[in-house]
Amino acid sequence: MVFYGYNSSSWHRSYAFIFTIQRRIFKSSYILDFKTSLILQKLILQSNSARLLSIRDVTQISSAKKVSGVDDKISLSFSERFQLNEYVKKNLNNWFPSALKKVLIINKEGNAQVCKIPTISDRVWLELVRKSIEPAHEATFHPRNFGFRVSRSLYEIQNSFFLNLSRASYGWQKRFLKLHLSDDFLSFDTNVVLNKIIVPRSIKLGILRSLKNGLYLSFSSLTFEIIPFIVLLSNIFFSGLESIHPCVKVGSEIIFFLKPNDDESKLIKNLEKFFSNIGITIKGDFYLSSGSDGFEILVWYFKLSSYNNFICLPALKDYRKFLLRFKRIINNSNYGSEVKATKIFPLVKEWKFYHKFSFLKGSRFSLFYLKKKCLKTFSKETKHDFYSSKKLMDKCFTKISSSEIQSFERKTFLSPYFGHLIFCFGKSSTKFIIYFQGKLNYFCIHCGMGFYV
Repeated sequence: MVFYGYNSSSWHRSYAFIFTIQRRIFKSSYILDFKTSLILQKLILQSNSARLLSIRDVTQISSAKKVSGVDDKISLSFSERFQLNEYVKKNLNNWFPSALKKVLIINKEGNAQVCKIPTISDRVWLELVRKSIEPAHEATFHPRNFGFRVSRSLYEIQNSFFLNLSRASYGWQKRFLKLHLSDDFLSFDTNVVLNKIIVPRSIKLGILRSLKNGLYLSFSSLTFEIIPFIVLLSNIFFSGLESIHPCVKVGSEIIFFLKPNDDESKLIKNLEKFFSNIGITIKGDFYLSSGSDGFEILVWYFKLSSYNNFICLPALKDYRKFLLRFKRIINNSNYGSEVKATKIFPLVKEWKFYHKFSFLKGSRFSLFYLKKKCLKTFSKETKHDFYSSKKLMDKCFTKISSSEIQSFERKTFLSPYFGHLIFCFGKSSTKFIIYFQGKLNYFCIHCGMGFYV
């Protein structure tokens, strides 16, 4: 049997094909045309390109590709990928998941976490289902839901807090109620998930079998790297929480904005009622603070200054970790000055890029003393003088150009849910027929910009 077309096929064409269908699913769900979205979801599920891309994402691109399940398979050969493609195609609408394997994994913070890992075939099926479900629910999610969503930028969280805490919106009068949910939910109502999810009935049956098999909801970043479908399912499960009170949801942490007349006890009762309806009990992990005290989220610390201005600072724990990593490199006698410069440069660049919209004018977060330490360490070597060591120091602390920021933003926002949402009203439409100089009218429903063909 000759296998042709896996590596020779154009992945860009496959991505573009799925991109266009996902865009149509998003538009149909946005106008509540769920019948059309279900038809388009079946196109993705039955697509050969979508299956091959799911296999490629799980076995080749994913950072957790070396984590094995019960079958103890880490990688697949060239022929095994096509065999898996035929297996998923045959059992797509009648999927029976295999047993899960409990693995102890150490996350980035150094804490041990128990994860239930499915087999490669189950992860491929879940990735294929995610490609069809995600655009349908991205149209229904609340705009202030920032929980591991591809279409939302990290800096939109800062902007949303700025809009709520600025002087124009009377931020000094508001209080904050922070709710921290647990990262993993082992017990929940599966009927709520199946009623909320937009997917064909045969796929719902496979999801129900996976949930009964031991698949659980989670908001942890480690689970998102291994099985992104679980985090998407968690966002679907908790959808509707933002309609109770104005808030910003970031993963498992939710910040509610309370005006002077708002009663936090009534809000807590409404939240407890919402969680009881979906079959979850919360232990009262609430934290109430004022604008001057502030709150910490995503290694950022948001507060109001003495002049009632909104300030975003780096979290103290994150800054101490950054200093510790810097000192381990600069004080290591096994490295030369050039090796130290190559290791310090990405560390400082990542710090500057992440906190590019933060308030770093204070002496605490200034990099002046780190530059001085670098210059002093580099000049101790006999092969370097003041000018050569200063060149190395400038290499470590280069400024981020605007072109680098723009290229990063283009990569970040490359999704079916970004840009103009264009609809056509013409001969094909039974509701409206709008012509301009004898041509069909295409326009964006957000900004109203017209596109005439």
